Amino acid sequence: MKKALLVIDVQNEYFTGKLKVTYPQNSLDNILKVMDYAKSNNMIIIIIQHTGLYGDTFVKNSNEWEIHPKILEKSYDYIIEKTKPSSFHETNLEEILKKENITELFISGYMTQMCCDTTAREAFHKGYSVEFLSDATGTIDVSNEIGTISSKDLHKATLIAQSLRFSNVMSSEEWMK
Repeated sequence: MKKALLVIDVQNEYFTGKLKVTYPQNSLDNILKVMDYAKSNNMIIIIIQHTGLYGDTFVKNSNEWEIHPKILEKSYDYIIEKTKPSSFHETNLEEILKKENITELFISGYMTQMCCDTTAREAFHKGYSVEFLSDATGTIDVSNEIGTISSKDLHKATLIAQSLRFSNVMSSEEWMK
């Protein structure tokens, strides 16, 4: 079984922009650790970069759109640009996975309930085995017309939903054992 680590949307928007990730606190450090682990275990590492088509977040070529510099210091195999929450939507991700004979995907990055969740669900529907790294993903507090939820509760709710059917949810420490 060939494996790939997806590093989804670890961009400056989540550190210096309007959408500062607040939970879990050490998610970036864990993403960097799992990237090292994946490389040392001959896994394919695919960085996904979100481009916003509307609004004032993830504006192409802005500082906030750029991949976090610590991510780019690590070894990786591909960078894919996307414009929707799914890393599969109108990208060459599936083409790369087929070319590399990947059967198992590991989900890391931002945000837990949006692009990570959507990508994991679509990967499951496409027949991939999916592992969702609980502390190498992260999110923000959300408040809208429907209600308010803390980043901790939103993260936990997404992980619970993922574990029902779509992914094997585990910490980066458990994954690296």
